[in-house]
Order: sequence, then structure tokens, then C-alpha cells
Amino acid sequence: MKPYPFIHLAAVALLVMSSPVLAQTSGVVSPQAVADQNVKAETTDIATLQLQAAAGDVKAQVRLADDYFTGNGIGQDYAKAFDWYKKAANAGDPEAQTELGLMYAKGYDITPIDYKEALHWTRIAADQGYVGAQYNLGVAYDNGLGVPADLPTAFSWYLKAAGQGYDIAQFNVATMFEAGQGVLQDLGSARDWYQKAADQGNAPARYNLGNMYLTGHGVDKDASKGLALVEASAKQGFPLAQSRMAGLYYAGEAVSQDKVKAYAWALLAAGDGDPDGQDLMKTMDGNHLLNEADMRQASALADTYASAQ
Repeated sequence: MKPYPFIHLAAVALLVMSSPVLAQTSGVVSPQAVADQNVKAETTDIATLQLQAAAGDVKAQVRLADDYFTGNGIGQDYAKAFDWYKKAANAGDPEAQTELGLMYAKGYDITPIDYKEALHWTRIAADQGYVGAQYNLGVAYDNGLGVPADLPTAFSWYLKAAGQGYDIAQFNVATMFEAGQGVLQDLGSARDWYQKAADQGNAPARYNLGNMYLTGHGVDKDASKGLALVEASAKQGFPLAQSRMAGLYYAGEAVSQDKVKAYAWALLAAGDGDPDGQDLMKTMDGNHLLNEADMRQASALADTYASAQ
């Protein structure tokens, strides 16, 4: 059986807004340790918000910029969002500085892409301890966005964000410890950081940690614990975990062999474009392993799994 796929989100990540940093992807719980950094003006009245922002209320300026950026309660207007973020950023607000850095990095058709400015504002926010900016700097150094790629520096910024409880940073720290990228390989530390992210509901962390236990990679082999973690990830809709569950049921590894459950999980993984799930479906179809009643049962089971996501 081929080794399970190893995933490292940092390798494909892009700079993200600070707000989504606190709620990334399905199944991820916002870290409470950084919740106080996203305090907003306590009003949803746009007219009042505009008056407060114009009067110099920095939190109102950030909230107004957010609303212009997303179109929440007002017409989406990236230019106005940029202007209000810049006012708040100049006033020292780290959230606005992070958002402004993103806008310079992305452009959004209202300003030329400028990684120098993006990193300037992001670093100012990161030096204030703002978790979204710390993570974004890690992404920049990890991927060479506006700076030469530097994995040890990427790791150091991810570690700062991870220490504040941000689960995706915790996941990236874990993968770097596991692979020995930017830091000496330390499987014990990898396990610990995966666990921290998994405890917050991070599906990729549950998947990687589950596979460590299933294979005994850096931990005492524990098929029951590994299966529970991978299944939890699969039930969150993570395609690699769904494909892994399909393979486990198909081979009878860590579970009793069950071709119907194998096909059900493969259906879900294949539907999300996972090649292993697609290959397993082709194998099972080609070998006529399921009859019509089995196929109906597998389809119904897949629907049940999907509805629980």
C-alpha cells in the first residue's frame, strides 16, 4: 500500500485577510486567544458608522472598510475600503494594517500590486503581535512572495501565530516539524502541534495526526485513535481523509472490510476531485464488486456522510 499523502497547507497558501484568518475553511474553530483582536464598532447602522469613522473612531474606520470590502450593508467598493483601511492603518490599528497589506498584495484593480508595501504594513502589524499578520508573513517567506523564500524565517512567524492559538499556523508548524523543513525534524513536536490544531477542529491536522497513529510514524501505533481522527476529518468533508477511509474499508485495514462503506467514501472523495478516490471507484466498478442493491446502499450512505458535514 502506498504511503498516505502528506499535506502542507503553507506550500499552497496565499496571503489572507485577518478576518478569514479567524475562520478558515469548514470545521475550523476560531481561536479564542486572538478573539479580542477583532473588536468592531458596536453598530450595524452604516450612516452612524460613517459619522464615527469621519470623526476619527479607528474601530469604526476598520468596520466601515470591512463593510465596503465585503459589501455588507452597503455597495461593495474596494477603493473606499482601501482608503478607510489606510486611515486606520496610519492611526496604528494592526487589523487595518494587515488588511491594507493584503490589498497591496492583491491589488483588487484599485492599486498596483506592491509586495514591498504589502510586507511593510504586514510587518508593522506582526511586530505588534497581531496573529493574522504573523501568519501572513510566514506565508510570504514560505512562498517567496515579495521576499526570497526563507523556510526558517517562515517557521518562526508561523510559530508566533501558532503560539497565539491560530490553528492553521499550528498545522503548518506541525508539518514543518514532521518534514524537517525550516527546522530540525522533530516528530514529537509535530504530533503535539497537530494535536493542538486537531483539538480546534482542524480537518487537515486530524488527517495527518490520524495517519501518524495508523502507521506508527513518530508515535506508538494506535489504529483506534488513528481511525477516529481520520474519520473525523473525513466527516468534515476533507477529501484526502475521505479517500483514506475508502482505502481502509476496501483493504480491511484498522476496520473490518466493507466494500459498501469503501465505495461510499470513495464517492465523496471522487466528487471533490480526489484522484485516489476516483481510482478506487474505477477499480471497484471495473471488478463489479458491488451489485445494484450495494450501489444504492453506498449512495445513500454517502448522502448521509455528506449531510453531516
